[in-house]
Amino acid sequence: MREADSKQEQNHPLYSIDREHLDRLLAKDCPIEEDLIDLARLFVRYEGFPGAEDLQADMGKILKFWGMTREMLNSQVKGIWR
Repeated sequence: MREADSKQEQNHPLYSIDREHLDRLLAKDCPIEEDLIDLARLFVRYEGFPGAEDLQADMGKILKFWGMTREMLNSQVKGIWR
């Protein structure tokens, strides 16, 4: 694979489902545990993924809207799973 090809944006097979999840999360003022878990899961799924930039941008917007950082999100989700 050439270097130019490896940097090409890709489509994720779960894009449409994840778009629905993010649209739902964007409308949440106060997230419940399930929402936190969903967002953390999506961050993991798209970390380093060469594409779906709109989803990745919306994940950042959601965190900012909820007044959280990635570290705070991860800490809360770890607490949920304990």
